[in-house]
Amino acid sequence: MKQTLDTLKRIEQDTINLGEIIREEGRVARAELEERQRLGLHGDAAIRHYNDWMKRHGMEHLMVED
Repeated sequence: MKQTLDTLKRIEQDTINLGEIIREEGRVARAELEERQRLGLHGDAAIRHYNDWMKRHGMEHLMVED
């Protein structure tokens, strides 16, 4: 029973942590999009801007190939 409770608590904490990560990634992505649109970037320039932004925020896993 204790092992099951410990497992459920770990799953709960993992879920909370994942939600925080997703919210932060969304916040960063929205800010990048706003700036990219404000700058009027398209094509390769938009991809470079996006990738630079993600790298600067430690989110290389969200970068796209150009």
